[in-house]
Amino acid sequence: MGKFLFITLALLLVLCLTPAYGADDEFYSMDGFDQPAAAPKGPVPWYISGVSYQGFKVVTVAEAEEVVESKPAPALALRQGEPYSSFKVEGDLRRLRVLFQEKGYFNAEVSASEQRDQANHTLKLVFTAKQGPPTLVEKTTLLWSDEQDRRLWEDDVNTLLILQPGQRFSLRDYEQTKRDIATFFANQARPRNQVLGQVRVYSERQRAEIVFKVKPGPRYLFGDSQVKGNKSLGRKFILEEATYTRGQPFSPSALEETQRALLNTGFFTSVTLLPQYKEAKDNQVPILVEVRERDPYSIHLGVGWGTEDHFRVRIQEVNRNVLGLDETITIEGKLSSIYTGLVGTLKKPYLFNRLSTLLLRGGIEQPDTEAYINNRLFISPLLEYAVDNQWTWYLGYNCEQDHLRELKTKVPDPGYELQYFFISSIPVGLIYDGRNSILDFTKGTYFSLDVENALQALGSEVSFIRALGDLRHVWPMPWENWYLAARAQVGMAYDLPGSSPVPIIRKFFPGGPNSVRGYPYQLLGPLDSSGKPLGGLSMAVGSLEARFPIYKALGGVVFADAGNAWEDLENTFTSIRYTTGFGLRYNTPVGPIRLDIGYQLNPPSGEPFDRYAIYLSVGQAF
Repeated sequence: MGKFLFITLALLLVLCLTPAYGADDEFYSMDGFDQPAAAPKGPVPWYISGVSYQGFKVVTVAEAEEVVESKPAPALALRQGEPYSSFKVEGDLRRLRVLFQEKGYFNAEVSASEQRDQANHTLKLVFTAKQGPPTLVEKTTLLWSDEQDRRLWEDDVNTLLILQPGQRFSLRDYEQTKRDIATFFANQARPRNQVLGQVRVYSERQRAEIVFKVKPGPRYLFGDSQVKGNKSLGRKFILEEATYTRGQPFSPSALEETQRALLNTGFFTSVTLLPQYKEAKDNQVPILVEVRERDPYSIHLGVGWGTEDHFRVRIQEVNRNVLGLDETITIEGKLSSIYTGLVGTLKKPYLFNRLSTLLLRGGIEQPDTEAYINNRLFISPLLEYAVDNQWTWYLGYNCEQDHLRELKTKVPDPGYELQYFFISSIPVGLIYDGRNSILDFTKGTYFSLDVENALQALGSEVSFIRALGDLRHVWPMPWENWYLAARAQVGMAYDLPGSSPVPIIRKFFPGGPNSVRGYPYQLLGPLDSSGKPLGGLSMAVGSLEARFPIYKALGGVVFADAGNAWEDLENTFTSIRYTTGFGLRYNTPVGPIRLDIGYQLNPPSGEPFDRYAIYLSVGQAF
C-alpha cells in the first residue's frame, strides 16, 4: 500500500511540472532539439563613396580632411569601408566648426548633405561652409604680478605680441605669443616663469579681447653638472661639450646647444639635460646630463639608384673610442657606375681645445667621369676649428698620386694627361652653415669657400691654385610650406708661373641633376668632336627654385638654372646657358625623393644630345 501511494504521488508531481500546449500552439522538433525562430534582418547599411568640400577657404580642404572621420574606403581597398554613421557626421561638423573658430571665424556655419545612390546603396557626403565675417582683435592687455615687473619688462614683451588691434584672431598666433613670452623670460635666466592667457569673444560684434597674465619668476644661474649613463666615455669629455659654465645666467638655448653638440659627436643615441630646480641653492640650478652611449662598433649598409650613378651600394663600419682617445674611426666602401672607393676617416675632437678637431682621411678611389677614369691614392690630414655654431675654418695637407686608367675625351695632349701625377697641396677653407636642417633645409644660408694650393716646394709635380665657392639660401614665402631657394657656384683653376698646365682631374664639369638641369651629367661646357667634355678652367652656376606643397608628403618645384664652363679664364661669364623646368618631391625621413625635368632654352648649336633631360635622385638639388 505504501509503495502504491508513493508511485501515485510521483506521477502526479511529474504531470504538474510538465507545460501544457493549447490547440493553437505549434511545436517543432528535429532530432530531439528545439529550433529557435530566425531573427528578423536589420536595415542594409549605406557606405560612403566620396567626400567633397564646398566653401572651404580660410580652412583648407587638407586641414578639413585631417579632422573628418567620415571617409570612403581607400581607392585600392578590397572591401568596403565602415558604414555611414550620422553620429560620426555630427562629430565631424563640430570639429570643422572648431577649425573655423581657431582661425577667427566664430560665426561660421558648417553643414553636411548627402547624395544617395539607391542602386549601389552608397552616398556622397558634401560638407558646405559659410565662414562669415572674421572676429578681429579689439585690444590686448598685459597683467603683471607686480608693478616693478611691469616697468622692467613691459616694453620688451609688447614687441612679442603677434596679434595687434584690427587683426583677425588666430588661435595659432595666440598660442605662439604665449610661447614667445615664456621663451623670452627663460632666456633672461627666468625659466620658471608663468604666462596665462584668456580670450573674450564678442560674437555679436565680431570682436575679441586678449589678456595675458605674466609672472616672470625668479632669476637662476647655472650650478654644477652631473653625468649619468656614461660607460666608456669619461665625465670630462662629456662636460667639455657644455656651452655653459657654473655661475652663468641660466639659458635654455645653452642647454639645447649642449645637447646638439653631444649628439653631433656621434657617441650617443640620446642626450637629456635636466635642470634640478628643487636642489637649487642661492638660485644656482644643478644640471643632470643623462646620456646613452652608442655601441662601440656598428655596420651600416645602404643601397640606392640614381639617373647618373644607377645602382649604388654603400657599406660603412664605425668604431667608437676603440683607442681610448675619444676618437671615431670610420671605414667606408662605395660602389656605383661612376665611383668606386674605399676610404678611412679618423676623427679626433678636442685636439687643442673643445673647438678644434683633427680629421685624417685616406684611401683609394676610382671616379668614372664622362671625361676619364682616374685611380687616386691619397692621404689628407685636416685641422678643423669651429669659431662658433655657424662659422668653421679648416687648414690641411693633401698628398695624392693620380693615374688615368682611361682618357675618354680628345684632349690636345693626351700623353700629358695619361702620366702619373704626384700632387702635394695645402687646402684651406671657410664654412658658414645657418641652415635649419642638413637634409632638407627650409630657412637659412649656407656658404663654403675651398682653396687648394699645390706647390712644387711641397714636392708636387704640378703647381696650381684651385678655388670653389658655393652660396645657398632659402626664403620662406608668405604661403604655408612655400619656399624660394637660390644657389650660386663659382670656380676657377690656374697654373702657377713656370709650372705645367692644370691637369684634367682638377678642371670643372658642370651639368646634371645637382648643377644646370637640362644638360646631361658633366656635359655643359667645352666638348670634343665626339661630344665628350674637355672640362673648364672656370665655371659658374646659378639656380632659382620655387618649392611648394601639392598633397601631403608630395611637393613640386619650378626652377630656372644658368651656367657654363670655359677653357680660358678670360672668357669667364660669356655665353651663359639657361634652362628651366619643373619637378616633384616626395618627402621621406632621409630626405626628399626627387624627379626633375629640365629644358635648355639656348643650347649651343650642333650638340649631340637632346634639349631636355630627366633626373631621379634623393635630396634637394641644392
